[in-house]
Amino acid sequence: MSAVGLIINGRSNRSPSVLTEVLGVARRFRDVNVEVLDGILGLDRALIGMNRRGVDTLILGGGDGTIQAAFTDAINNRRFERAPKFVALACGMTNVIAQDCGLAGAPAPSLERFLKRREAGEAVAARRALLTVAQGTRDPIHGFFLGAGAFHSAVQFSRAHVQSKGAKRSLALALSVAGYVAKFAFDAKVQKDAVRVAFAGGAPAPLADQPADLTVFLATTLSKLGAGIYPFWGEGPGAIVATAVASPARRFLAAAPAVVRGVKKDWFEAEGYRSWRADRIVSRFAAPFVFDGEIFEARSGEDLVFGTAHNAEFLR
Repeated sequence: MSAVGLIINGRSNRSPSVLTEVLGVARRFRDVNVEVLDGILGLDRALIGMNRRGVDTLILGGGDGTIQAAFTDAINNRRFERAPKFVALACGMTNVIAQDCGLAGAPAPSLERFLKRREAGEAVAARRALLTVAQGTRDPIHGFFLGAGAFHSAVQFSRAHVQSKGAKRSLALALSVAGYVAKFAFDAKVQKDAVRVAFAGGAPAPLADQPADLTVFLATTLSKLGAGIYPFWGEGPGAIVATAVASPARRFLAAAPAVVRGVKKDWFEAEGYRSWRADRIVSRFAAPFVFDGEIFEARSGEDLVFGTAHNAEFLR
């Protein structure tokens, strides 16, 4: 059987026992090449080493940010002569990628079950387009789930009030969404969170006609996020699905339960709730955005382009 690689971010999980348990599982299987990282330091070296060893199945153990960093480095620097199949192992504080196309649940048991399925030839494949984000002369970032506007504040809320209390995986996602929806509904200061976005391509009217103040802008290439949460209902062709909510958010309490589950209401568009699909979106805004749990800054005066030129084959 061909070689398996495991790159695990030793700092992704608050519990040191997770790393010990995962490494214990890996040692019980033949041909599993292991690299343990301190954050993402040494990620480049680890990817180069996996290519040299001829790894054709690469397990990425970490949160969404670790997985994004691995894809970004591998694609931008052409680390692999032949791209391996990837396995997303949920070892971080945010794990929506693993919820959709990876190994959800407790890391060590889910890894053991996967390695047994692989040995038996029973691993299941899932193909996903990567969401590539490019701006100006900066290197593109390759990931899966992005948000701006109030989503940035929601992530900060989650880190301060949910993840810091020890909640993990789907529970953390559900508690974060429920908690922030309640906070947004009754906190006038929070309701002012918005981002002004100009779309130059890939967005429907009236968003394409003039800059718009948005409470939130979201985009992903995933088909689910976990805990029944998927705030997208766009239809038609396109690997990217995006959602925009006008600012101020009207009829918010009536809209929120349906928006969170991706259920379209007849009155959504009239009240500024829109979701659509595209393969390329050209936008322009100057504000922080969150991409796979990592915070970046969009610069004024430059297009922020979302594309889908790359695909990844996942196993689970």
